[in-house]
Amino acid sequence: MSAPRTARATVRVPAPDVARGLMLWVIAVANITVWIWAAGPTDGPRDRTLGTGAGTTAWTVDDVVNMAMSMLVDGRGFPLFSFLVGYGVGQIAAREAARGTPLPLARRLLLRRYGWLVLVGALHACLLFPGDIITAYAIGGLLLAVLIAESTRTLVVLAALGSVLMVLYGAASWAVRTPGTPPFPSLVADSVPERVALGLVEGIGVVSFAPLQLLGLLPMLLLGLALSRYRVLEDPGPRRGRLLATALAGIGLGLLTGAGTGLLTTDRLEPSAAAGSVLTGADAVTGAAQGIGYALVVALVCDRLLRPASAAGAGALRAREHPVLWSLQALGRRSMSGYLAQSVLFTVLLPPFALGLGRSLTPTAALLLGSAVWLVTLLGAALLERRGLPGPAETVHRRLFLGPARDRGAPPPPASA
Repeated sequence: MSAPRTARATVRVPAPDVARGLMLWVIAVANITVWIWAAGPTDGPRDRTLGTGAGTTAWTVDDVVNMAMSMLVDGRGFPLFSFLVGYGVGQIAAREAARGTPLPLARRLLLRRYGWLVLVGALHACLLFPGDIITAYAIGGLLLAVLIAESTRTLVVLAALGSVLMVLYGAASWAVRTPGTPPFPSLVADSVPERVALGLVEGIGVVSFAPLQLLGLLPMLLLGLALSRYRVLEDPGPRRGRLLATALAGIGLGLLTGAGTGLLTTDRLEPSAAAGSVLTGADAVTGAAQGIGYALVVALVCDRLLRPASAAGAGALRAREHPVLWSLQALGRRSMSGYLAQSVLFTVLLPPFALGLGRSLTPTAALLLGSAVWLVTLLGAALLERRGLPGPAETVHRRLFLGPARDRGAPPPPASA
């Protein structure tokens, strides 16, 4: 690889945002399983993530869905979002360097940005969804703000060391599993007061656990920051062959270990406790590699579609020419609003004190409903994009960390969530 370029133009390229928009679908269909798991083994479908099914010989539609989710979704979306958060930190640092901002001031901007994001995540965990991930991302952003001046070699070495923690984290998730136990009782509360009381307790616990949760995300955050210096998502063309090979290798390895965990969750495989931990530990790393592979594929597709237009000086996604990618970009630019909107919609649709759909959803129905919720956020983001409006969560966040004097209401810079 050639030497990284850290000072560059501030033109916002579509690939990172398109990847964020697409991964919000992964997060939606992954998070909805937490809600249906919380419905309990007698009232709702079996838990897809802990292998508490009946283990029948015949494959059902739900088994196929569970297998596909294990291979394509579980443990892929959150590491990829971690990579994109780290990448976004690098983009912000490079943008500030191009403006001539001194390093201490750039670091202070990042610390304010992610410090306020910790508060957003804590409120989300307590009031909407105890499975919040924003808090861990925000703490990771604070750590990266301290490391933005470190060499790329140092970041890669730290990421490699962190991958050991990722394996241990993944292995521990299998070793300490509790089949049939609802993770968050607040999600099956029968009344709003009960939901609020339980949610506050669970939310505080989740926020306290966030630094430990960060151990499983840290390598991707560091890799994102390191690779942002080579602009692999903005300008993959010079390295197209190597990046495609890397993407295919990561996706292939992830599919392989995902097939193994899929056999676990459909009860087709009954390993010893040690073997199960080894498999899930390996899947933690290969799943993260698969997530990065997704991002690289998105970057290569965007580069192939936009390179002719870019050469003519008009390299931007347009709604009429690329409606799907344009909509994904719109959602990615408002990723925090999209993520929070998912929690709001799930709160309306799933718990007993609301519409109560969580008690009756099969895994297949959950996949469809999660996809529908994501589609609603996609359409909402597209409407905001057409009107030139930022996401509401991004607007509030910008006012918090920039102050009203500097906030111009523009869509947020990269890595808003």
